[in-house]
This record gives sequence, structure tokens and C-alpha cells, in this order.
Amino acid sequence: MAGAIVPRLLYLFVGGDPQNAGDGMTDTYHHWQIAFLTKGIGLSHGFRLWDLKGVEYFWGLLHPIILVIAFIVFQSIDLVIPRLVSILFGSLSVVLLFQLCRRYWGNQVAGAVAAFAALAPPVVFTDALGMVEPVAVAFVLLGIYWWPARGFRAGVAWGLASMARSEAWVMTFGLLVASWFKRVNLERRLPLIIGWVVVVALYMKYLLDHTGNPVYPVYWEFLVEATGRWLSPVVTTQAHAVQPIFIGLVALSGIGLALTIWKRPESYLLLCYGFASIALVAVLLGFTSFISSWSGWVWRARILAFSFDFAFVLAAVPLFGILPGLFGRRALIGAWALTLVSIGALQFTWIPIQWANQQTELTWRSDLRTGEALANLYNQAPYRWGRLNIPADQPTLTYVLARFGGLHGDQLTGQLYDPFYDLPAGYRYDQDPVKAGRLMACWLKSTDTSVWLVPDSNLNYREFLTEHVAWFAMIGQFPERGWAVEAVSRSALAGGCSQ
Repeated sequence: MAGAIVPRLLYLFVGGDPQNAGDGMTDTYHHWQIAFLTKGIGLSHGFRLWDLKGVEYFWGLLHPIILVIAFIVFQSIDLVIPRLVSILFGSLSVVLLFQLCRRYWGNQVAGAVAAFAALAPPVVFTDALGMVEPVAVAFVLLGIYWWPARGFRAGVAWGLASMARSEAWVMTFGLLVASWFKRVNLERRLPLIIGWVVVVALYMKYLLDHTGNPVYPVYWEFLVEATGRWLSPVVTTQAHAVQPIFIGLVALSGIGLALTIWKRPESYLLLCYGFASIALVAVLLGFTSFISSWSGWVWRARILAFSFDFAFVLAAVPLFGILPGLFGRRALIGAWALTLVSIGALQFTWIPIQWANQQTELTWRSDLRTGEALANLYNQAPYRWGRLNIPADQPTLTYVLARFGGLHGDQLTGQLYDPFYDLPAGYRYDQDPVKAGRLMACWLKSTDTSVWLVPDSNLNYREFLTEHVAWFAMIGQFPERGWAVEAVSRSALAGGCSQ
């Protein structure tokens, strides 16, 4: 496992900036924000997740809970914590791949696959980002490793994977179905099903209680996001160019999956998972609105990382498992030479990876300066009586305010659920200034807002400020962001809300 962990730690602490996890190009800060706010607020509100943007249950329950536990254990909320968590699970996946390949194809295949998974730059980069994908992949592989000897454990592992990513929910259900194609007695098959059903049923009950939808993550990812209701309908030229590649991958992985189910070799569950993973990602990027989110292979490597590993498995099996048997030791030496040369050549992919990551460093530095300046304003004695009210879509700002500004979760509130959230779509402040003004005053009062970060782009907020100048005092500005920082008069709001 050390062979996998060391390259990832080297990249995190030597090759990159531990505080910059691709600012603006990944969801790492958003995952961190959900865990941070869950720890500071959600756990005291009936064991629920918490987020300023309202998507706390979109990605799943398991990852935030793991991060909350890690924050408590290490007594730190630093971004390095989620990045170390993903490194741990990514490294565990390398170990599990080694064990599975050794079980099915022997030590030579296992060693080559483990070397690739441990050292391939796209996989190392992905595992060090702090995202959730390595967690889901590790639990799926753990379930395959335990099956069929420890069926109940395997089912629980697949259930936990479902709690990490909605794709894993679909994938593990498919693996359950595939397990029935194998000639295994009922005494081994039933514990697998029971383990998965118990975990998923509890998860569904939790989702039903907190969202009203027992399959909330699956619904929002596959029936909302994939159908284009969230994503931009605009598809870039670059995205159009790669779309045929994914369409071709759907066909190839479909053939591989069909052959695997037909032949059912000892390794068929691993093969089913690999081919199905490629097919699912390829379908989403080849046939749905997900392609509009294509931002280059560097930033999409996180959903392709296991596909990279599996592609090498498909290459290593004939290279190490078949050719040496036909041509002897020379073929084995040649296979290792080709593997080492390939892994060495892959190291050149660090060039575009580092270039892409470096582009986000300017964004991170800007967010860091803004967050520290805003924290300095809020931390002044006259303004700490209440909360800092910030836009809902700024998780990096939340991180800087907490990590470098010392703010706690209960000192922050977001603007998603402002009064206009519950009013008819398109409702404007000037349609009924008296009503809207009272609602705004009551909202600021109920959220205990003492400092209000006001975006220039929000015309309703600007009009409210203009009509109630005496209630606020501008204490700062961020012209490059189009933000004004307003100190709120507590007594004025109380009077405005009671009118």
C-alpha cells in the first residue's frame, strides 16, 4: 500500500499546493463545505447534512460523514484532511486491484496492474484531489474481493458504495443481478443480497425522511442533471470533438460486458464492473447533457480514473497471462519492458496536468485574499453579534473564512433561501416594495445577519438597500467580484420586520 500512498503524498505536498484542489474546476471545496457545516450545524439538527447551496444530499451521505469523523479525530478542518481521505481510499483501490488480479490471473498481472494504478499520473492526480469517487470505487472493489466467501460483508461494502455515489448505486445493483449468473449456492448468495438491501434500505429511509425522495441522488443525477435541466445546453467545440470517442466506447464496453456475462470466467464480476463503469460514463458523456460540462480530460479524469486502471487490466491479462505461456520467458521480459516503458511515457502527462492545475492557482489566490479580507471585516467587534450572510455558491470562500478567518459554521448563513426563493419565479422587489421590504427585513433578522455580502448582480437586494439606506453601513467592497459588504443595524431590522 505504501507504493501507492507515497506517490500521492508526494504530489499533494511537493508537486502541488495542498490548499488548492483545482479551485473553480472541482467540487472539492463544496464537499468540504457540506462536511464542515454538517459538523458545525447539521449534527445538532437531528443528524442531517447541511449546505449553503441546498445540495447536501446530491452526492450521498457516506463521504460527508467520513470527513466529519476525520475533522473530529484530527481536530482540524484543513482541506488536507479530505485530500488525505481520498488518497487513502485511492491507495486501498490499488491494493484491492492487486489482490483481485493475483486471484484471477497470477502475480505477474497483479504486479503490473498495481504498478500502473500506483504511478499513472491521471489516477494519482485524481486520488489527491479530495473528491468522493475514490471512496465509491474502493468499496465496490472491496465487495468484489469479499465475494463469494464473505457474502454479507460484500453486500454491506456495495451498500456503502451506494451511499457514496449515485453511479455506484446503479452499478452495485447491476453487480447483484450479475452475481445470480454465477453458479453459487443460495447460502452464499443470500447474505450478499441481505447485506446490500439492509444498508440501502436504511439509506433510502434516511433520504425519505430528509428529502421526501428515497432515491434522491439517483433521481437528481440521472433524471434531472443528465436530461439537461441543470446543465447548460451549449456544447463547446472541444466537447463535440470528444463525443464520438465516448459513443465508440459505449459500443466496445457493451460488447465486452455481453461476452463477460456469456462466458462467465472466474473474474467476471470484476470484468462486469470494469466494462459497466466505462459504459456508464461513456453513455453520460456521449448521449446526455453531461457533455456540456466537459472541461478537458484533466478535470474529467476523476470519473475516468477506474476506467484507466481497468483498460490496463485488459492489456495486462494477455500480455502477462497468455503470451508468456505461448512464447516463454522472453515474452515475460518483453511484457515487463513494455509495461515499464508505458508507465514511464505516461509520466509526460504530468505536463498538461500541472499546466491545467496551475491555471487554477490564480483563482485560489484571489479567493484567499477575498476571504481573508472579508473575515477581517466580520471579526471586528461591532459586527460579531450576528452571522455573516454570503452568496450560496461560494464554497471556496466558506473554506477561507473558516480555515484562515476562524469562523465557525454557525457564524455563517447563505442566501439561497432568501424571501424570493418561496415567491413565484421571476418575482421582483419593485412589484410590491412594501411586502418585499418587510420579507427582506424579517429574513435578515431571522438569520441574525450582522454583515451582509451583497452581489451587485442581485437587483432585488440592491433595490432593498437603496430604499433602506439608514439600516445599513457599507464597510467594504470587492469591485473585482462585484460585491459590497454591508453592516446591518439590528434595531432597524427589528422595526422593519414588525411593520
